[in-house]
Amino acid sequence: MNVCIFVLDRVLLISLIENLIMISKRKILVVDDNAGNRLLLQYNLEGHFDIDFAGNGLSAIDKFTQNKYDLILMDIHMPEMDGVETAIRIRQIENGKWRTPIFAITSNAYNEQRARCFDAGMDDYIVKPIHAKALVEHINLFLNSASFINNSMDFFISFLS
Repeated sequence: MNVCIFVLDRVLLISLIENLIMISKRKILVVDDNAGNRLLLQYNLEGHFDIDFAGNGLSAIDKFTQNKYDLILMDIHMPEMDGVETAIRIRQIENGKWRTPIFAITSNAYNEQRARCFDAGMDDYIVKPIHAKALVEHINLFLNSASFINNSMDFFISFLS
């Protein structure tokens, strides 16, 4: 059996990961109890991302434990388990080993709600109505940011160690 070991410096590894990220379609989990909202997000995002859907927080947790997502778009007000509780549970599952970005999507623009979302470990807060082009650009900007790529690379390196 032949074993090939590659030793890459950090700069080369960052470049490699950036290129792999740019050419692959990002996988996004959309969590919303409203079928109309899910359909609208599907229409606006499906050419840009690989999209999966959950109709409530419990379903989102189930899908999250079975799949790897690059980002989660999370409605806040849902039956069974709201978006804030779902985000808390996802962070517990990750246990600091990795961090999937979670964007809250809500019609509530109040600061108290925003604070609850960030306290639960969410990374961004988007107020409806959502403008499709701006949302796609915002997601891409976030996922292509240096800090996100560095965090992904650190996870990759720790996984190899």
